[in-house]
Amino acid sequence: MRMGSSGIEAKALRTLTTRARQRGSQVIEFAVTSLVFLALLFGIIDTGRALYAYEFITYAARAGARWAMVRGSNCSALNPASWCEPAGSATTGATAADVQTYVQSLNLPGIQPSGLAVTPTWPATGTGCNATITNSPGCPVKVVVQFPYISTIPFVRITTLTLTAISEMVISQ
Repeated sequence: MRMGSSGIEAKALRTLTTRARQRGSQVIEFAVTSLVFLALLFGIIDTGRALYAYEFITYAARAGARWAMVRGSNCSALNPASWCEPAGSATTGATAADVQTYVQSLNLPGIQPSGLAVTPTWPATGTGCNATITNSPGCPVKVVVQFPYISTIPFVRITTLTLTAISEMVISQ
């Protein structure tokens, strides 16, 4: 049996250094795999947040189009003027400012109302559409809602993603 100068067996000394190297490599492997795992986890969470925001933006576009759809130019003939026109005009139907105010007043959770860009349009196409009155019954109303989504993944620079939802319905009143 060979003994080292300090009285420790040479084979035992080799075993100790081998174990120390293995422990060192395990620490490095753990650090690398945890970094990959955490990046994947934060990516999944951020994707979920983006889908959550997109669902509410889609809802806002649908709600805005529906709100404008039932407040067309003939609305006051069928309903009380106070129900049809929040702005006080009883013969023209909903305006772009009315639709924008309505959509921003929905108070969607996690969405800042000031960040919503609402663009309603009344294309003069469709069967039974009166081209001279933009929001007459039979004409479509199209509402486009945009929201800038900012990622919150730490240490990763991702540009702002603009979420866009479009809804189009035919005016009924």
